Amino acid sequence: MEQFLKEKIVETKREIDRLTNVCQTKPVESADFFENEFQIERLAAQIEIYEQILKKVQEEQIMK
Repeated sequence: MEQFLKEKIVETKREIDRLTNVCQTKPVESADFFENEFQIERLAAQIEIYEQILKKVQEEQIMK
């Protein structure tokens, strides 16, 4: 589970980087720009959740 969460965090960060690069090439007024910005926000929230779950999993392993 711990490895899976770490992989998801890395994958999600890569996707954020990719979308950030795409946003830098699009005009700010374009619908694609706003869609990508919303996607980046959603992915950032996913990372926070993955990190919270990972922390909980690690704490439970320590307590065993």
